[in-house]
Amino acid sequence: MKKMNKIYITPHTHYDAVWVFNKEDYFYINIDFILKEAVELIEKHGYRFMIEQTYLLEEIERRNPCLFEKITKLIKQGKIEIADGEYLMADTMLPHGETLVREILFGKRYVKEKFGKDVPVMWQADSFGLNAQLPQIYKKSGYKYLTFRRGAKKDNPSEFWWEALDGTRILTHWMPMGYRAGLVLDKLEESFQKLKKLAATEHIFMPSGSGSVMPQVETMKAIKDWNKTHKDSKMEIATPIKFFEGLNQNTKNLETQKGEFYSGKFSYVFPNVTSSRMWIKQGLRKYENYILNSEKWSTISWLLGNYYPRKELNECWTKILFTGFHDVIPGTGIDETYDEVKEGFTFLDTHLSNIKNQSQSTIYENLKEDFVVFNPLSWNVKNWVEIKMQFDKGKVKKIRGIKSGSKEYEIEILEFIKYEDDSLQNIKFGFIADVPSLGYKTYKILEKLPKTSPKKEFKTKGNIIENQFFKIKIEQTTGLIDVFKDKHWIAKGNELVLENETGGLYYHHQNLEEPLKTEGGEGVRYGCFEIKNFETKKSPLRRVITLKEDYYSLRWPYRMLEKMKPVLLRQKCISIVKKIIIYRDLPRIDFITKIDNKHPEIRIRVKFSTDINSPTYNCESQYGAIERPVNEYYADSKDHMEKPSGIYPSQNWIDYSNEKKGLTIMNQGIPSNEIRDNDIYLTLLRSVLMVSADGIAGPSIPVPDAAELKKYTFNYSIFPHFNDWKKANSHKAGTEYNNELRALQLPNKKSSESIKTKSTSEFSFLKIKPDNLVLTSMKKTEDSDKIILRFFEAKGEETNGEIILFKEPKQVKSADLLEKTNSEYKDRIKWNNGKIIKIAVKPFEIITLKIKF
Repeated sequence: MKKMNKIYITPHTHYDAVWVFNKEDYFYINIDFILKEAVELIEKHGYRFMIEQTYLLEEIERRNPCLFEKITKLIKQGKIEIADGEYLMADTMLPHGETLVREILFGKRYVKEKFGKDVPVMWQADSFGLNAQLPQIYKKSGYKYLTFRRGAKKDNPSEFWWEALDGTRILTHWMPMGYRAGLVLDKLEESFQKLKKLAATEHIFMPSGSGSVMPQVETMKAIKDWNKTHKDSKMEIATPIKFFEGLNQNTKNLETQKGEFYSGKFSYVFPNVTSSRMWIKQGLRKYENYILNSEKWSTISWLLGNYYPRKELNECWTKILFTGFHDVIPGTGIDETYDEVKEGFTFLDTHLSNIKNQSQSTIYENLKEDFVVFNPLSWNVKNWVEIKMQFDKGKVKKIRGIKSGSKEYEIEILEFIKYEDDSLQNIKFGFIADVPSLGYKTYKILEKLPKTSPKKEFKTKGNIIENQFFKIKIEQTTGLIDVFKDKHWIAKGNELVLENETGGLYYHHQNLEEPLKTEGGEGVRYGCFEIKNFETKKSPLRRVITLKEDYYSLRWPYRMLEKMKPVLLRQKCISIVKKIIIYRDLPRIDFITKIDNKHPEIRIRVKFSTDINSPTYNCESQYGAIERPVNEYYADSKDHMEKPSGIYPSQNWIDYSNEKKGLTIMNQGIPSNEIRDNDIYLTLLRSVLMVSADGIAGPSIPVPDAAELKKYTFNYSIFPHFNDWKKANSHKAGTEYNNELRALQLPNKKSSESIKTKSTSEFSFLKIKPDNLVLTSMKKTEDSDKIILRFFEAKGEETNGEIILFKEPKQVKSADLLEKTNSEYKDRIKWNNGKIIKIAVKPFEIITLKIKF
């Protein structure tokens, strides 16, 4: 017997906190025109409604207590449903995994506190693609169901199980017609027929809303008329949970889909937003790491008997969560939208600096050496660190080395100022520190040359520099480098590529098939790069190559260039300073590229060329790593809504390897990457003039600030290696590059008795073994004095983990991402009332422990 189709019409509003209107406009639209009307329709006509984000509800509570009281009553009655339930609907591809967790944590705690409700449905209406670990994140945050709009890899069926990298599954519905399927009431039949063809069961979901229109009183009549004229189906007005409860009764034959949803075949994901307004991407990465590390040190300080700044940290988190919103971090809004982001970054600079300084000062106040270096990661880290020190007049004549415990170390002096008696007033120097996991190491300064064990020194011959890890050859006419490892060529690069840009914030478009110009000389004949200065600074620890150059849009002559050199250069548009840093004792090469851009409508990328010839490459994603195809630029775009571009976002690193060798490229807030024809690209910036150049992705509104006519500093690094990224531990290299060691001068004062740790030259507060288990959060819970430890498995390997604490806990429990105790891995936790906790971890699994001390 044929089952009757059940159609669920769900009125809702999609709330944009900011986009092409400003924040106040969107409050006005949503509160006065949408929610007031929706409440009235519910009260008078049996209407139903769905609200997404708690940021809007918090504002209603502040501005309109009467309306908030009505909404509260209707939520408790089940006539309004909160789906999504995040503080703000996050972009899920660009922010850190912990930012996604806190969006949910802040939102769901508010919903529970104000309305006494859980949020079982995740409503991902507008994130530009979904990362591969979301099923795990969502299930461990208390969601049972997911509905989403963008990035589906196939259109049929529209209901399925979506499986995360660790195997966690969530019941999922893809919105084939977006969140407006039931919005146009005189086209319900047409919409129904389209959705029916794609539905896996007789349950048909029709979202009926938008942030661009008011609720429709005619909806109830349209449903009534439908049910009079259709005997094979029944339509009802309902919230999302009603649809999913129906679907959940018939999941036996649903297929399972795996991996990320970042395809433009059936919906737009706008891959080039990953390089719009790059200062936002750089800022979010910086402050995510800043706050997560501040939480760790604040937690340690609290365990030592000091104040934990929960309120202050949460206020900082709200600034980060606003930046993580799906129309903020992509950079796709009008210029004035980002004034609040700039103010937020200024706030974070000040407040997080105070929080970290205060917490670390309580840790180091009984230490007796000259300075201390802190490591925020859960494994021992060997990295470059710099420190500025100040001295009273006559106290220190010179510094020639440093000492920790019985070992002495070389330093590189970077700058100094002396008093008139030739003693040091202040000095800045750098060195390679080796610091215990989530701990510190103290150092004394030496006025004599340090006694060090023999090292493999640099070998320098002409334009070739070699250390113990690799050899690089520098082309002095272009500044490009070739990298060799044990005589095997790995890559050639650090080549700037300038391309014509005629797109907007959403898309890259170019009129030219070739670049405007590359540093290697390719491109349109009119322009050229000119090197102004090239120098190499040598120390026992580093080689620092500095290249200064300009790009001119016009040279003369510009024909017969193989015979004639240019004698006139005009229209200087870009000034560039590039630093290449090779370390004696570190297996990576750092690049600092400063660009002063005066060239509108341009895309600037940096390129590294290889001969690796692998069909795929790997990118760090939230709580894991994902394999992606190369050469997507050439993929068949037939029947695609959005032509494949090959552009993808990454977190800290990408890696291109074959069985023999590979190249890991790390970045600090430069997420946009592509691999094409064995060339690896990072997009440094795109200069655009409009929100949408074609008026399709959004309105054609001028955005002068997005022209990026400003100064930028870009930090990226390469890690040449043999074998694949797992054997090379690329995840460690990328994490260390983004979480720097911090050195602080110790005050001259007597030891304090308030700290219960011993005054030792080095100390570890926490260590997690092995190092494919990566600590992402150490904080106090939101509602108790217990500690949350969260980490994930980074290589996709079954792992027996070991956590070594500096003090014995009283209780160790399994918890979810909402910090609620559960029994998910209760049987895998092995703890015998000591300082060591053992746990078996699945590949790419996110583990949260709740610990009482």
